[in-house]
Amino acid sequence: MTTIRRTRLPERAAVGADSATPTGTPCRAGDDDRVRLALIDPPPERTTLDGAWWPRTRSLIDELPGLVQELHRRGIRVRRVAYNPDTWDSAPRRLAADGRTIRLGWFRSIDPLLLDLTGDTNRDRVDLLVVPPDTTAAVARQAFTAASDRGNREAPTALLGALTSAGTPMPTPRPTVDRMAVGKVHSPGVEAMAVWDSEGGHQLS
Repeated sequence: MTTIRRTRLPERAAVGADSATPTGTPCRAGDDDRVRLALIDPPPERTTLDGAWWPRTRSLIDELPGLVQELHRRGIRVRRVAYNPDTWDSAPRRLAADGRTIRLGWFRSIDPLLLDLTGDTNRDRVDLLVVPPDTTAAVARQAFTAASDRGNREAPTALLGALTSAGTPMPTPRPTVDRMAVGKVHSPGVEAMAVWDSEGGHQLS
């Protein structure tokens, strides 16, 4: 099976929820290489989301390496990524990033605005709200704040839908919700692994 490798990836500085982008002003020229990420730290015991990520494109091949590196810098080692294929461009099942191979699995039952990252031995999972690339800085600022609220219980699409318009409308998720991706299940179990097989993803092994 082919593994896509990203070479000569530019070093990216992180942009947190309290920085100029996206919390205050629109992107400046110097912001182009920054990973726009807000992460609840320390992680809460129970919450719907762990933070928000604002990619610049809908290409996981281009966007994931920088995110994986930034999470590793913050002490989170990602090995698997689950996503809804209706939100992103076509992606391979394996992607080389941060010196290792990241497994990618798609699930149409996952909320379109959710990115689920797993594999760290010290942290069960990281669920991020994906702020669409064409979102305005003002809306992205609100989304970062809402997703980083420890009291939030809204699913990603519902959370963003409660704010003002966020660029191109995102696909509506299926009525059935993937409990692995949204329900914060602490162990994937047999049912979750079967979903990876049947919907195109990899087994969590």
